[in-house]
Amino acid sequence: MKEASLDHLSRIIQLKGIPFSVVFEITDRCNLKCLHCYQENGEKEELSFHEIKVILDDLEKLGTMKVTLTGGEPLLREDFTEIFFYCSQKGFATKLFTNATLLNAEHKKAFLKKTPFAVECSLYGASAKTHESITGVAGSFEKTLANIKWMVEKGIRVFVKSVVLCLNFHEMEGLDRLCHGLGVTFYPTLRVYPSCDPTRSPERWRVKTEDLKALQKMKSTFLKNHSDSDNPSGDLICNAGREACCINAEGKVYPCVALRWECGDVRKQSLPEIWVHSSVLQKIRSFHDKDFKGCFSCPWKKSCNFCPGMSFGEHGDMLLPSKELCRLSAISSGGDDLQEGSMGFE
Repeated sequence: MKEASLDHLSRIIQLKGIPFSVVFEITDRCNLKCLHCYQENGEKEELSFHEIKVILDDLEKLGTMKVTLTGGEPLLREDFTEIFFYCSQKGFATKLFTNATLLNAEHKKAFLKKTPFAVECSLYGASAKTHESITGVAGSFEKTLANIKWMVEKGIRVFVKSVVLCLNFHEMEGLDRLCHGLGVTFYPTLRVYPSCDPTRSPERWRVKTEDLKALQKMKSTFLKNHSDSDNPSGDLICNAGREACCINAEGKVYPCVALRWECGDVRKQSLPEIWVHSSVLQKIRSFHDKDFKGCFSCPWKKSCNFCPGMSFGEHGDMLLPSKELCRLSAISSGGDDLQEGSMGFE
């Protein structure tokens, strides 16, 4: 009944053309140097508080219900609390994605005054040594941990997100236990996306196939409980550009945080104009499962949580099969590496 109600709500949202959930990258600056980060950490001309207010006003008019403030590291903005309170004033379910190292007295006061819908924190190991080998900043583990504990104590809903890499996969079960002890939900992923910055290559930190196969054979509790390669419906269409979008720090609009296919620029057009009239968004909304030719007839698609953003990052074409997701799907299914010919790579 619950799933049927959610499906009905999703259909209404799409029929009415509502950007239900929006990820807002309010800065591209970050105080950490994570090896796997796909963001392009440059010197963008960030949107001003006034420009952000206009965008939030437009989202309210469009019917948006959830806004995720992220970066970069969103707490680096000196006006973060003003942005957060303005989101709350607009009635959005406001979520924060942060590394939680910079949570200060001002932020804490704001969160006690108006509790965020949720806070997602990144943690990459069960030990400081492993976590900081990835973040590149000494002391970041203890700061993140201390601030997670503070938020949990204050009744703020916290989720811990982690990217599983060749540097930390051996600590994932330990991190799972740590999160359980903290009373927070743990969301790891094996997806390491290509970088927006051509000078960086996060892909080299992916867990090697032989290591993932070994974990599979050991019937690892971690893999059993936290597989993100599960798609029982076999659907290939996601909500990117249909009921969700992403806005970056300088006002570029994308269908999704992972699908970096530019749809428009809020400094040149209003957000409602982009959402309704963007040729890119109209094209994405015209796609059906059968348009994903390499994946539509694939016998493995129900064990592949397909992401068009990964495909776009690899090929510049969201309709092509992702070689990385094909690899993960094969491992998840307990088989050998899938042959490119059988996955639509002829």
